[in-house]
Parts: sequence; C-alpha cells; structure tokens
Amino acid sequence: MEQYTINLFMWGYQSHFRFSLEYLAKRVFELIGADIEPKALLVGLRRPEISIGHPVCIEPEDGEWPLALFDRITDEVNEAIPNHPMQRVYYGDETAMREKPDNIRHLTIAAQVQRRLDVEGRKQGRRTFCGTPYCVGDYDVLCALQVPEHLFRQHPTFEAIWNRESCEASLVHSCISQILEEGRRGLMRPDPGRQIGDDAMRSAPEVVRRAGASFMRTPFIEGRYANCDMFDAINAISQTQYEGEAGAGRLVFAAADDPNLSFVLKFDRPAALTQTRWARKLLQMATSEAALIADYNSIVGLGDLSDVSAPPFSVDFLGHDQWDLRRGEQVLMRCRFGEARLPQETIGKERFIDNMRRVFDSIDDAAIGRFRTVLDILAQLRHGGSLVIASDAASEAKRLERQGTVISPTPLSRALIERATLIDGTILADKNGVCHAIGVILDGPASVESTPSRGSRYNSAVRYVAAASVPRMAFVISEDRTLDVVPLLRPSVERSKIEQAVAGIASATKPTYYKFRAFLDDHRFYLNEEQCLTVNEALDRIEAEPTEMGKITIVTPRFKPHPAFNESYLKN
Repeated sequence: MEQYTINLFMWGYQSHFRFSLEYLAKRVFELIGADIEPKALLVGLRRPEISIGHPVCIEPEDGEWPLALFDRITDEVNEAIPNHPMQRVYYGDETAMREKPDNIRHLTIAAQVQRRLDVEGRKQGRRTFCGTPYCVGDYDVLCALQVPEHLFRQHPTFEAIWNRESCEASLVHSCISQILEEGRRGLMRPDPGRQIGDDAMRSAPEVVRRAGASFMRTPFIEGRYANCDMFDAINAISQTQYEGEAGAGRLVFAAADDPNLSFVLKFDRPAALTQTRWARKLLQMATSEAALIADYNSIVGLGDLSDVSAPPFSVDFLGHDQWDLRRGEQVLMRCRFGEARLPQETIGKERFIDNMRRVFDSIDDAAIGRFRTVLDILAQLRHGGSLVIASDAASEAKRLERQGTVISPTPLSRALIERATLIDGTILADKNGVCHAIGVILDGPASVESTPSRGSRYNSAVRYVAAASVPRMAFVISEDRTLDVVPLLRPSVERSKIEQAVAGIASATKPTYYKFRAFLDDHRFYLNEEQCLTVNEALDRIEAEPTEMGKITIVTPRFKPHPAFNESYLKN
C-alpha cells in the first residue's frame, strides 16, 4: 500500500482541513461573482513550551511556499512581543489579563506570517490575508488566503476609519475576513478536518450573507456607527411594498449637520431605518435628485448634497428586493433578493468582443463598439426588454411584419431603445446597428436551451436565435434586471494548457494528480474524443491504486466529448 507521510506534521487531518477551507473560499467568490482561484494554506509555529517537532510547519508542505520563507520567524516573533502595543493595555478582569500573553503572541505571529507571505505573493500577482492563530496540538496554527491582485483593481476599495485606525474596505475584504474567521472557527473543533461537512465551518451562502452584513457596518459617515443590522434593515425596506408598488429611490448617508447638505424637508422626529413600514412610506418620495437623508440609523429628511462634498455613500432602491450600495457613481455592492454580490459587467469587454466576432465573422470594430453601448443602455433600463441582432434583419422584418412594427431603417440610439422597450416585443436590428422593426413577436421551434425557470422574453429569444441558419444574437433584460446575451459562447482557452493537463494526468500518480484533475474537471468542454479517452484511462489507473486509511480519494465522473465543442474554442 502506498504510504502517505506528513513530514511537517501538526495534526493528522491538516491537508483535509486546508482543502475544505480552500473549497469554501472558492464557493464564496463564485457566489459574489468573482471568477478567481483563491489559494488557502496553513502555517503553524511550535508552542514555546514544546521542544520537539519542527519549529515551523506549513500545509501544503510541497506547494509553492518554501519553508525557507519562515527562517528566523520564531526569533522575530519573540523579539517583537515585548514591544507590542497591547503590552500597555490593562484589563479589569482576571480572565482577560490571563489570556493577554497568548493574544499578543497570536497577533504577532499573524503579522510576521502575513509580511513574509505577502512579499512572496506579490511577486506572483497575489495578495495575502492571514487570520488569527489558534492552538492545535503543539502548534499555533493560522489560516492564510491568497487572492489575485487584479481583483482589487477590478473592484476598487475605499479607506474607512475603524477604531481610530485606517483600513481598506470592500465586499471582497469582508468576504476574506469571514472566510478566515470560519477557518479559525473550524480549528477550534476536535481533529479539524476529520469530518468534512460537519458544520465546523458555515456554508458559502451564509458566509456571503455575513460578509454583506459586515460590509454594511462600515462607518459610511466619519465618527458614526450603526447600532442596527443595516444589511437586514435595507433588505426589509426593499422587500416592502407601498400601496402595491415596489420601492424605487435613493437613500444617502450623511450627518444631519453636514454644511454641504441641502434639505427639501427635514423631519422633526427622525424615522428609524428599522421601522420598515415607515421608512418604506418615506422612500416613496425619494428620487436620485431629492434623496432620503439617513444620519446612519435614522432618516432625518429629504434633500441632496452639494457637488463640492466628498462622494457620499448611498443606497439605490431598484425595485422589489433589489438595491445597490454606492459611493458617488461607483457601485460597491449589489444585493438581489437578499444575496450580496460584486458589481460587474454582464460580460467583460474582451469576452464581448470575442463573442461578437465568433458569431458574426465579418463584423467590424465600430459595430462591436455600438453594440457594447447598446448593451450598457439595456442594463440601465428600469423595465424588461430585448434586442435581436440578425444578419437577415431586413428580410426578417418583412416576414414578421404581421407580428411587429416595421420602421424605416434607423440607427440604434438611446432614445429609440428606451422608447421601443416600453412596448411588448423585440427590437430587430442588423449587424451594423441599424433597426428595421420594433415590437416584434419572435417565433421559433422549441430549443434545448429553453428553460421553464426563465420568462417568455428570454425563451422566445433563445428559440428564435437557435432556429436560424444565419448568425443571430439577442440581448435580453428580464423584469428581475437579469441581462443575458444569447448565445454567450464559452470563452476560448489556450490549446497548450489543455494538452499540458492531459499529458500531466497521463503520467501522474495518486499523490500528484489532483492539480491536473481539478483543471480538467473545470475544462471538460474543451477536450476532444482522444483526450477524453486518455484522461479516463489515467483516472481508472490512479483510482485503482491502493489508498492509505484516512486518505480521501475523489471519484471523478468520466469524460466524454461535448457535442457543441469544435476547434474554434481553442486558441494558439
């Protein structure tokens, strides 16, 4: 039987625990809309009273973080502890004073580990975040998470003052903090990692909800703090109707005595945000120009901030159970039906261009730019609508003249789109951005891409596009403000990456195949028949190898070619 030995041993299930933490992180970022591969690792420093075992351990021990990274860390921790700011803090209770030395040691370890990992991580384009250590066996163990640096360029942070200290704030930071908190919570259980799915760590949806709530506790007004669950309060207002209508309007966070604040009206008795029905009634008066003013926990009036003030934090209510948190014009967080997520484009610029060119072979850059603008206009609508781009738009307008309104060929514009989407039916345009008909009722046979979970507007577009023998594409915005591009082709991937992963798993053994298996499992669509056969033979061989007791083997569903795959999905 193959022996699996942990050289840098902290406890027997350390690899299982790290895998669970990394999987939780991946699911959390998927839920908020961040397409990244977070990396989790564990670092343990031997307790001062212990003299046997490695001074420092790291999991995974054969990963990309060399143990040499932590040379002299024990000495530097011991040197830093006497000068830690908490040494000057005295508590009024005996328990807190008794725990103080361990707390200082743990904070010092976290700072020293973070400094080393962050220096090394930034060389690879990653940022490192460390949790607070917890004692497991003979080691003070901390969880660390590394995420790509580009995530913070894509979703910028802002500076907040918390407990008189400046810190970065964003939904991403709140999610990372919650994930690391769950990691420490998991370390508190006996034999962490022994039982996967034992509720030692919360589920990804619950972590995201807690992160959203934590983010909404950020001091949006300097020197003021929330004394209620702002996330729940805003959700409750957005879920409440007033005389049968969903709420729409803006709420701005500002101090009532802000000199840049101009009131349209000011209440003698402020309304608490937690008084949901009252707050929802007041929201009926709000617009983007004359917003509700909240002195954090209470609504104090209706008004606006002058342009000379710093960009205010605000909440835009966008309909039933839908709202955005903003700072000025920058959206910081979207909340849809109680679920927090990152603001993001429906489809990234590069993928949009790639998608347009693969559907319409001869389309030029100017036309692609026009349709990018059209997509942005649709995304800003407060109602549903759809637009179809068809190579045969002119002839289709004539064919469907009894199912729509044919117009003189007219270039698409904001005014045309905003007015034409107020009526039933679809806007029909050619690939040059010229509109030929509005209010078109689309036809087409049933399609395997149709789904009963979506509305008639989406399914009609899917059927119409799928039935065509010439290139067509549809942009669809549903009443719940979901914006779809049909078809949205899978992104093309580098041929060499697929070939390297297939070759890698073909020569791998059970201890070394996980990296290749994970990549191929995520990229099943891109394998041809021969590659599927090679991977399946490798999996049969690897999974038949003897397994040491206590070691987990993931049984992978076997690969088969996807009927929609072709060589156009691969790039050199």
